[in-house]
Amino acid sequence: MQLFFSQTLAVNDATVKFEIWDTAGQERYHSLAPMYYRGAAAAIIVFDITNQASFERAKKWVQELQAQGNPNMVMALAGNKADLLDARKVSAEEAEIYAQENSLFFMETSAKTATNVKDIFYEIAKRLPRVQPAENPTGMVLPNGPGATAVSSSCCA
Repeated sequence: MQLFFSQTLAVNDATVKFEIWDTAGQERYHSLAPMYYRGAAAAIIVFDITNQASFERAKKWVQELQAQGNPNMVMALAGNKADLLDARKVSAEEAEIYAQENSLFFMETSAKTATNVKDIFYEIAKRLPRVQPAENPTGMVLPNGPGATAVSSSCCA
């Protein structure tokens, strides 16, 4: 299952549009992953707090993103299934320490109850670098000021 969707959030005085690719960690999409994250401004690496192996796989994704992704990428580590605390196998402390050591921020979430789902996107949006709109976004600026050299040509002269 692979899903794509977009979400727009207003954060302070900015609007952030998220384009989200969700491969659900399926191995068959691993070879395509660089297509998704190359040039990405942010990534959320999700693991299941009730499954230690899921946390170990998440660490491998973090390593891959750090090695091959955008060096300025904002990365979040999400411990999902926070609604299943009795079945927890990965402590919040373990995940938090790993996140801090790897320059990520950590948040526990629950897709089932929507706990912290919006919050993690807002936190990413707040951490993204501000990009100013281009002055002339549809074309290029040609030099015409002092020091610009005019080139003239004529045919058949």
